[in-house]
Amino acid sequence: MRRLVFTILGLATAACVPAAARADDCSGEVVAAFQKQRASKAFRVAMTQPSAEGDVELTVDYMPPDKMLQTVRSPAMPGEQQTMLVGNHAYAGSDGAFEELLPQFTQSIIAEFNAAMGSTGKEIGTFECMGKTNFEGKELLAYRALDKAAPAGTAPDKILARTVYVDPVTGLPAFNVVATVSGKDAPVLKVNYSYPTDLVIEAPQGAPVQKAH
Repeated sequence: MRRLVFTILGLATAACVPAAARADDCSGEVVAAFQKQRASKAFRVAMTQPSAEGDVELTVDYMPPDKMLQTVRSPAMPGEQQTMLVGNHAYAGSDGAFEELLPQFTQSIIAEFNAAMGSTGKEIGTFECMGKTNFEGKELLAYRALDKAAPAGTAPDKILARTVYVDPVTGLPAFNVVATVSGKDAPVLKVNYSYPTDLVIEAPQGAPVQKAH
């Protein structure tokens, strides 16, 4: 799992289809929230995904402009599997024992990291303002985008919607949730954003270079 999971960075809104601006189009506010996130000193993206072996926990810590630490925990894997980017160097390892990745892998990680962090948000689609709502015990601003590609005949309450929750005080994204409009089913995707002030990402000292296979 060395590949970065950029699809959870927030602006990757595959369930949305771009549309012309409407009076109730609040997409600009969503874009502004994620742009503020990208400009912050540090932020964390976390999600849990079910699997046959049990829940897989994914956490990605970012320190713009060029530091990242991805940690994957799964019942199917021995210990934590990690991928790190520090400047022009990338590393991979388990439980803190890292190897420096070969140039071809490093360049791929850098390219994807830069593409995600440099997103303009033009592909975000159309979000409508849902106003203040209580979610996970917090009063947040909610923005919703319906899945325009739902198959014909899909029951209205089964249509998927992406809801981005923004902290009204900080203006930063707090959650990114994909679930049915009814809210009765478990979310398809639930991403939690946080902003740790004590985050440190440093290149591992003495890490051996990965051997070519």
